[in-house]
Amino acid sequence: MVTSNPRLVTHPKGRGTTSMVWNGDGVQQIILVSNRGPIDYAFDEDEMPIAQRGAGGVVSGLVSAVGKRPATWIALAMNDADRAVARARGKATIPNAPELANIALRLVDVPAATYDRFYEGISNRILWFAQHYLLRPTGSARFSARTRRDWETGYRVVNEAIAEAVIEELASSGPSTPVFFQDYHLYLAPAIVRAAYPEALLEHFVHIPWPESRYWELLPDDMVREIFAGLAANDVVGFQTDRDARNFLEGAERFLEGVTVQQAPTGGTGVLLWQGRRVLVRAYPIAVTPREVQASANSTEALDEALKLRDELRLTDETQLVVRVDRVEPTKNIVRGFQAYEHLLRNNKELRGKVVFLALLVPSRQGMAEYRRYERQVRAIIDRINARYGTPDWQPVVAIFGNDRARALACMRRYDVLLVNPVIDGMNLVVKEGALVNRRPGVILLSRTAGAYEQLRDHVIGVPPMDVQATAEAMLEALETPLEQRAANALALKALLNEENAKLWLDAQIADLREQARLARRKAQVAGAAQRVIPLEPERDLEKVVPGHRDTLVM
Repeated sequence: MVTSNPRLVTHPKGRGTTSMVWNGDGVQQIILVSNRGPIDYAFDEDEMPIAQRGAGGVVSGLVSAVGKRPATWIALAMNDADRAVARARGKATIPNAPELANIALRLVDVPAATYDRFYEGISNRILWFAQHYLLRPTGSARFSARTRRDWETGYRVVNEAIAEAVIEELASSGPSTPVFFQDYHLYLAPAIVRAAYPEALLEHFVHIPWPESRYWELLPDDMVREIFAGLAANDVVGFQTDRDARNFLEGAERFLEGVTVQQAPTGGTGVLLWQGRRVLVRAYPIAVTPREVQASANSTEALDEALKLRDELRLTDETQLVVRVDRVEPTKNIVRGFQAYEHLLRNNKELRGKVVFLALLVPSRQGMAEYRRYERQVRAIIDRINARYGTPDWQPVVAIFGNDRARALACMRRYDVLLVNPVIDGMNLVVKEGALVNRRPGVILLSRTAGAYEQLRDHVIGVPPMDVQATAEAMLEALETPLEQRAANALALKALLNEENAKLWLDAQIADLREQARLARRKAQVAGAAQRVIPLEPERDLEKVVPGHRDTLVM
């Protein structure tokens, strides 16, 4: 049985209400919906749940984007401690987190087995791999009876539970409260909310890549069509890059029966006309908030950890430092990065003893065999490089496994080379954070398949992620880049990134969502005026009633 927890914060009830919630500055409340919330819970030694800030770049970015805006954050209870809190507290402001005082957290409680089928069975094992082009059609069967079970009794059930919570929130705050769904976990929920509230303002932002339409053909057809239909139930669908938006528009033509797609001649912006509705599709490249990143990197605790690490590594001003910061998972391409470094040491003996590779790695999704196997591969190549090239006075690779974002940011102040070589990435915020905090100045190696490359390409060295030799050559180029050129690129990156922040990213989506609502109202007014013309013939009669109606109706 799926349960949606009772709420401690009450509002006027009734599906027909048009009330909205605003703060003292006249800023409208929003509803955020994601798999992970801004707070995770864990049991202490007395089996009492304790709160800690939610991990992950998406959560950190969303917290910065919300700022002081009043928000209800609907997320899933991901573990037993979360479930205990969900049942005991329902929806309430987040305790012991004054910086999140404007956010009311609502945890949706589903059985652990249901969540596992949703999260590991479909979200990560199927959708994550598919959207990063990592499916292996010629390998072992990925779409089995178990996949169908996980879809029907996991992914679908959890999306229904999330949608139910959103519907209840809209009954309280009013149907014009903007709702922002996040990422690949919740593709089906918008259609359920739309059925309950046809006038709702819905937006869905997809943080990861969106493959071209032929690649979606590798998945079961009914699943793909339901995913596209779920996203098309929104008023706005956002992606990281123009390429992702174009891929979605092309896929919609393939998988949504009766759709009309209007795509801009250049760029990725376009419109879907489907089932009487207009859906805006465009790119909103996600941003970090420079002030927050700098504050975290410069905190006393982070700097102390970075200095301690520098002493342990015996770094001098002459030592060149290669840094990477990543979750340990196949799309991050960590093994090939180390293979490139190994190639560099093998062919450039003069660098031995003068370069150190510092890898700050966060174990990820340890419940999945694919991820455990990949971590073993990462550890194996680290051991191999150190055994082959290390000396009593020099360790070529220093790897630290654990999740400490502030320490990672502090360490990136010192890099000479920042290696960011994912197989493919929606955006990649590490590269933006590194460019903002670095003081060396350093050079960035960035996969040409990362979304951030479209923004930063003029000031980084692009690498083909699957080409180990090319990555090694780029690493040597970065280490040998003259200081003047390094400084110029570093300054240009800082100037570019200081112009954006997470709040502006969210504000752009809110503005487009409001414009969509305005266009929908205008369309309804035009339709009402047209119905009052009797008879509706010829075409020029309608033009007299509603001048310019042709431009209005063709959207």
